[in-house]
Amino acid sequence: MRPRVNIIDPILTRNFKDEKIPHVYPMNELCLYYPKYQEFNDTKLLSDYIIPWTSLWLYHYENWHITGDWEGGGKHPN
Repeated sequence: MRPRVNIIDPILTRNFKDEKIPHVYPMNELCLYYPKYQEFNDTKLLSDYIIPWTSLWLYHYENWHITGDWEGGGKHPN
């Protein structure tokens, strides 16, 4: 089972262009990696992967609010 990461405070919001928050699952759960690539599994430590990825996601989220462009890369599966 994959870790589920949500930011509870402050609440995530749309940017100044009123765009939906990029790279989130329903209920604004952060999309930190592409599960199909198996970048994270139960043999890996949350502190080595999920925490740094969360920090990086937040960095890109804040920049997205300033610039209107998501620079964090990633896939957008249908």
